[in-house]
Amino acid sequence: MKYFFSICSIWSLTIMTLVFAACRKNNGVSSDGGLQIINGNYLADACGNRLVLRGVNMGAVYAVDLGKKELAEIAQTGANAVRLVLTSRYTRWSNGTPGNIALTGADIESLIKICIANNMIPVLELHDYTGSANPIADIDKAAGWWISADIKNVLMQYQRSIIVNIANEPDNGTGGHDALYNAYAKAITALRNAGYTCPLMIDSYNWGKDPQFIVNKGRALMDHDPLHALLFSVHAYWPANGRWGNYSDAQITAYMNALKNTNLPVTVGELARADVQSGVDYTINYRLLMALSQQHSFGYLVWWWGFYNNPGSNNTLSMTANGLYTGLNADGKVMAITDANAIQKTARKPCKN
Repeated sequence: MKYFFSICSIWSLTIMTLVFAACRKNNGVSSDGGLQIINGNYLADACGNRLVLRGVNMGAVYAVDLGKKELAEIAQTGANAVRLVLTSRYTRWSNGTPGNIALTGADIESLIKICIANNMIPVLELHDYTGSANPIADIDKAAGWWISADIKNVLMQYQRSIIVNIANEPDNGTGGHDALYNAYAKAITALRNAGYTCPLMIDSYNWGKDPQFIVNKGRALMDHDPLHALLFSVHAYWPANGRWGNYSDAQITAYMNALKNTNLPVTVGELARADVQSGVDYTINYRLLMALSQQHSFGYLVWWWGFYNNPGSNNTLSMTANGLYTGLNADGKVMAITDANAIQKTARKPCKN
């Protein structure tokens, strides 16, 4: 009888182990124990703690030395994430002389290391195909860049710590939801087949602004991903009295409630104080967006920081005109420090596992 119970115990343990492993795969837990999406519902760190992105966008390819100085300043906000603007080719500023060169895996690695050292999640986004009129072709090109040998070989080393934003705003709102869905589905398959296990971020339709794409197609895309490890990003350029649209507080609230009802992991990938339309700033109720993000456990990433050695790249949406934490402007301070839902007051760092 003792032998019988031992056999039963071994079989029970084996079955439990297999079931647990299957659940881990189905729940979107990356195979290497890093960042994960739990039950297709929320982002978690390597320890399984719920993680809500709180941070900023940083224009790495527009900064001297890819913005390494700026990253050190951003860390002072307490941000747990930085969305890094990348392009396949960029202008390298050195001694005042620009040179158009290819962005390399080593370039990206240098930024990832700084982010990890400051316990900030690097959200890597490819900016080449912003506002594409042909997302089927261009998202495919974006996927091809991520799986190119030089880029992939580096990023494979950091899958526990990164999020790959396949393409920034890769649709101009002319092709329809189905076309964008098909483009993303193909890219997700390509990246997973290439060995990417990290969470993938999906920008919404129509320059990222349309929440309805996530409502209509988000769950189907999550189901399409064999790891069920997607994050959905909406760019909330929803001004109160815009040239191309007016968004009341009631409308913004309805959008955010609809996104919450999807039960999907959502981040406001670009949160700005205004929408710049034909050179005119149209004010956005960003405080409401921050409050709703906190209420719904949505991430938010402010657009955008500012530049230290290349101040010519700053614009009216820069949080700081000199790239320094001490140089935060009025809205930048609200977003980063003083508001009840500011980065500094709501960011929780990922565990170091």
